[in-house]
Amino acid sequence: MKTTPQNKKIIIIGSAVCCLLILLLSWHQRSWRTMDVILFMGQSNVSGAGGDASQAPELIEGAGYEFRAVTDPDHLHVLEEPFGENENRGALDDTEILERKGTMATAFVNAYYEETGTPVVAISASVGSSSLNGWLNSGRKEEAAARLEEAKECLRKEKIHIRHTYMLWFQGEADANLKTTGEEYKGMLRQLVSYMEEQGVEACFLIQLGPDLTDPAKHQEIMQAQLEICDEEDDIILVSELPASLTGEGMKDEGGIHFTQKALNLIGEDAGKNAGAYVASLSQEAEGTE
Repeated sequence: MKTTPQNKKIIIIGSAVCCLLILLLSWHQRSWRTMDVILFMGQSNVSGAGGDASQAPELIEGAGYEFRAVTDPDHLHVLEEPFGENENRGALDDTEILERKGTMATAFVNAYYEETGTPVVAISASVGSSSLNGWLNSGRKEEAAARLEEAKECLRKEKIHIRHTYMLWFQGEADANLKTTGEEYKGMLRQLVSYMEEQGVEACFLIQLGPDLTDPAKHQEIMQAQLEICDEEDDIILVSELPASLTGEGMKDEGGIHFTQKALNLIGEDAGKNAGAYVASLSQEAEGTE
């Protein structure tokens, strides 16, 4: 059957439209950047009560950004220490509890970026002296979820595609003080992670609690519970046991609870490397199934 002039015109127009769509898709993909979002959740050692921003590592160029839910929710900022310094709001407000002086965030992000090649958008969502019961019942999980939702909106406006969303969890001193049992701790952490997953978090990266230097036995039950739940749950991933061994001089403040910046740098680097390796392995598995 011969092609009529009218059919030829339709074919030419259709081909042109297809080419235009391909070009538009290619432009869209180039104009949108891809990043991973990580909520930094927990208590005083996440807030950086014992840190010193001047001793934090220099950020690798392009490795990380901070979403400031409180002070500037409309823009991203290049990550700098003290991370989350003024991000006090609602149930995640350290104003009357501690000063945020320097955190593990930069060390974590650098190591994560070196493993994945994907920049991180870090969200501060921690508060000192917070137990798991407080996270579940005092509005803390809701505040963390609100910050995540606000970050998603900001990233959409900034033309940033979110590849993965995770929570980093470093906590337990408050529960040890309250004599929370290991089983109670695991049950409450399971509830918290499940809630955050309902908000879009894919998994929890857990940093094991370190010992109380003034009473080495005090934290042991919670520390053991953290190891157990990481073995039992696929979506709670142990990314660092390093705090348990950082008991030497210069690793904690005089109170024996808050890690110094030297220790936070080591913990952040270890956790970021292991978290990044985990995420990189997911990409490799996905490529292997294609």
